[in-house]
Amino acid sequence: MTRRGLAGGGRLLRPGPLLIPLVTAGLAPTALGLWLPGPDVPGPAWSRMVPGVVLALLGVWMTADAVDRVYLRQRTPLGDRPPDHLVRAGWYRVIRNPMAAGMALLLAGESLLWSAPSVLAFAAIVLAVSYATARRVEEPSLLKAFGEEYAAYRRDVPPWIPYAAND
Repeated sequence: MTRRGLAGGGRLLRPGPLLIPLVTAGLAPTALGLWLPGPDVPGPAWSRMVPGVVLALLGVWMTADAVDRVYLRQRTPLGDRPPDHLVRAGWYRVIRNPMAAGMALLLAGESLLWSAPSVLAFAAIVLAVSYATARRVEEPSLLKAFGEEYAAYRRDVPPWIPYAAND
C-alpha cells in the first residue's frame, strides 16, 4: 500500500526506505537487548540512562532528518537511481552520511539503555557496512550524477564526524 508523498506532485511514498532504519535501529536492537542482555551495570541507573537517551534522541533526529530530505522530499527510490538534487541542508550541512551516523548513535544509545553490549557490536557492524557502501557505491554514484557539485560538497563537508578533516 502506498500513499502520497510529503512533497506532493503526485509522487508515491514507498515504504522501503522507511523500513531499513526501522528494522536496523528499532527491531534488531530491541531483539538483541531482550535476548542477549549484558551484565548488570554497577551504579545508579541514571548513569547509563541519561547518556543513552541523549545519544538515542540525537540519532533519531539525524536519521529522521536524513530520511526526510533524501527519500520523502524526492523521488529517490532505494538505491536504483541518484536523488533529484544533491542534498546539502539539515544534517547534510554538517556531515555527508547523517543517516548512517544517526543510526549508529541511536544504536549506541540503545546499547546503554538496554545494558546490552550485543547492540553496540551490532552498531559497529552497521557502521562498517554503511562505510563500505558509502565509499564503494554512494560516492561514485553521486560523483557521476552531480560531477563538480558533489566534488565541491565532498571537499567542504566531512563524511562522518563534524569539523573533522576531510578524506
